[in-house]
Amino acid sequence: MLVIWRGLGWLVPVGSFGVLILTQWTIDGIYGDCFYTENEWPKYVGIGASALFVAVLGIVLNHVLREHIVDEKTGAVLEKTPSHSLFFIPIEYWSLLMVGLAYLMYA
Repeated sequence: MLVIWRGLGWLVPVGSFGVLILTQWTIDGIYGDCFYTENEWPKYVGIGASALFVAVLGIVLNHVLREHIVDEKTGAVLEKTPSHSLFFIPIEYWSLLMVGLAYLMYA
């Protein structure tokens, strides 16, 4: 499968997987071994934390740190298009897709 990203779009799958693993380690550390795999609610927490991470990452990269170009002739401020995406979808929208896919998987 060909993965297409622009900018830091590769952080969506890598960061999501990292947050899911961190969530599993944390919950298993608090409640005991195999608690994450034996119960369903920790998976919802992991997907929610992962989606929150991706949403914040996308907003920061594509909106807060977005470069603005000032046209020297007119003085108008032009915004560049979001430069961080995965499969041509900006990073912040992947959080919505992750929640939607999780709903379809666990519904």
